Amino acid sequence: MNVGNRRTSDPVQPALPASQEHPTPSLPYPDGWFAVATSDEVKPGKVVNRRLRGQDVVLYRTTGGRLNVIRPFCPHLGAHLGHGGTVQGDNLVCPFHHFQFAPDGRCVKTGYGTPPPKAQLSALHFCEVDHLVFVWAHTEGKPPQWDVEGLLGSDFPKPHITPRSLLAHPQDVVENFIDVGHFGPLHGIAVEAVEGPLFEGRRLEVEYRLCPSGKGSGKRYSTLPTMRVISDGLGNIQVKADQMKFGFDMRARICVTPVEATRSDLRVSVALRPTGPGRRRVAGVVATLAPKVFARAAAADTKRDAAIWAHSSYVERPRLAKGDGPIMPFRRWAGQFYSGDGAPGSNVPAVTDVPAVADAPAANDASVVTDG
Repeated sequence: MNVGNRRTSDPVQPALPASQEHPTPSLPYPDGWFAVATSDEVKPGKVVNRRLRGQDVVLYRTTGGRLNVIRPFCPHLGAHLGHGGTVQGDNLVCPFHHFQFAPDGRCVKTGYGTPPPKAQLSALHFCEVDHLVFVWAHTEGKPPQWDVEGLLGSDFPKPHITPRSLLAHPQDVVENFIDVGHFGPLHGIAVEAVEGPLFEGRRLEVEYRLCPSGKGSGKRYSTLPTMRVISDGLGNIQVKADQMKFGFDMRARICVTPVEATRSDLRVSVALRPTGPGRRRVAGVVATLAPKVFARAAAADTKRDAAIWAHSSYVERPRLAKGDGPIMPFRRWAGQFYSGDGAPGSNVPAVTDVPAVADAPAANDASVVTDG
């Protein structure tokens, strides 16, 4: 396993107006694996700066193709390696004094020909899976507790990956798949649970059958017989649909990365593979182009959700109704991905009675936490 962490000048998204920022975070940063870049964004010889959980991390790839992810500051005199740092062969070069660092992090050369100091870059746990770079982040500094599983086999083409920025917390996005009550009113989709949801260890798994409902946007999902959703932590959601209409299997990955206390980056990866007879030439072309259509559809639906999330507040004691889905079992499951006592409200029962009650306590304000 490799090592990694964060993002800055992300071509992924436009800047958000300051007026759209939440005043205070409602949930702390979760622990886990988070996608910070696509593989194509970190080409050989390139240095990339990213944000993750309120901090910068630097990604670079040697000219030979080896990827490294490190904390941003040079151990010499603290220059930011993601701003002006360059790659020479296998070495990362600091922009300040031109000290060079080998792939293993050791300082191997100074900018003025003197013996290098015994200095080491701070490497971070990372992995590169399905054309995405994931970085492990944990508030208490614990090492990775699980691996990121590959979703695409060798018979799937390169996925189409669409990025955007959200004023939302990763838990909001994952909870959206459990909140079945919103699918009809917001998306025009009728949802039937075929299996689950199952909460087992770090994994949440549920299989839905989707069909249009009313005049909403649900018609675009009529090609999906069923959809299996697997959430591996709070930053990595897998979606599988086999034997779709027109002879394709679909694999999608929805990655939610907390970049600041109230803002996340969303990366949606979609790939199709043709199945059955006649899968050659025409099917291959369709499999290359169709993911863009699915990505646009997902973007349209996410836009509806994002408009809600941007102005929402986390309710610790939700007044739930029949048809909402297993919100509180989900929150208890999600609590394991927060260090300490878990997320605010993860062990608080919902309020399900109808009579009016006194105002519930406000959600705990969470201070910005940093990696240990």
